[in-house]
Amino acid sequence: MGQDFAQVSVLTSRPEKRRSVFPELGARPRVLVPVLKGQAAIPIVSIGDALLAFPGASGTLLALVEADPNLSGRLATQDERRRDMLRWVASLDYDGRQRRRMRVTLRVTADVAGSIRDAVADTEATSLVLEWPTTVSPRRHRLRSLTTQFAVGSLADVLFVRSDPVFPHRQIAPRSILAPVRGGPGARAVAATAGAMADAFGSTLTMLNVQSRSQHPDRTRRERRNFAQIVEEMRRPTTIVREVDGESAPDAIFEEAAGHDLVIMGSWLNPEQPQTLIGRGLSHTVRRLLCPVVVVRPKNLNWDSMATNSTRGGSSG
Repeated sequence: MGQDFAQVSVLTSRPEKRRSVFPELGARPRVLVPVLKGQAAIPIVSIGDALLAFPGASGTLLALVEADPNLSGRLATQDERRRDMLRWVASLDYDGRQRRRMRVTLRVTADVAGSIRDAVADTEATSLVLEWPTTVSPRRHRLRSLTTQFAVGSLADVLFVRSDPVFPHRQIAPRSILAPVRGGPGARAVAATAGAMADAFGSTLTMLNVQSRSQHPDRTRRERRNFAQIVEEMRRPTTIVREVDGESAPDAIFEEAAGHDLVIMGSWLNPEQPQTLIGRGLSHTVRRLLCPVVVVRPKNLNWDSMATNSTRGGSSG
């Protein structure tokens, strides 16, 4: 498969010593991490904690106790469920130098998605971190429902986290991060997230631009120009930049992901399928990746302006 791609690698070298600047995350990022009892919460909590590396950042771990209508009026039982949830949250401990204790808020709710939306508004969250369900995820049916509901129309950027497929309950602490970026409407949000993660974890960061040989040359030039601008805006002298031309973007990403501990990418945008996070080809590739994946869905997407590009399988990144 490697012979299908022409690759160029560049190690950026600039004199700036400034810290990375990511205006897409806001001057003071506010992070919200909702958790349900029983889910694989440590991976998403570790990503939420890493976003708190920014000066002035704040974070909330929203512990959601699902109300049982059959228990109405039995306050002692409800109180016990609250205590049980708090004990479970306290057990979500892990080692990591980026650990920053998020404040814990507990809510009893019969409408999980509604409570998360309320919490986004109450905390003025800029980033919402959710677990991306797989076939083996605990609570996968409930999580799949949340994924569907928050793929469209969120007031915050949504980070869907697919944990390590081999160790799904292990914290995410990458030494090396790969961020495929094509220059779409969500590219800066992907770059901002990847840069923030690299700063927080002390990781090496590789920005990858993949172009299809079958697309129009004008589009290739435009996306490469946008990619170069994004890399420059990041102000990270140590960022590794790679450009790849090939027949298949998913295959290129799969090849490049080898040796990386985390892949951060933009979501697939299609106005006809707004609840779809990634296209079919890339979905197959992601399932094969043996490392955690974060899919970034930017807030307030303009579906009308993206209709032409998205129906061709475009990506926000």
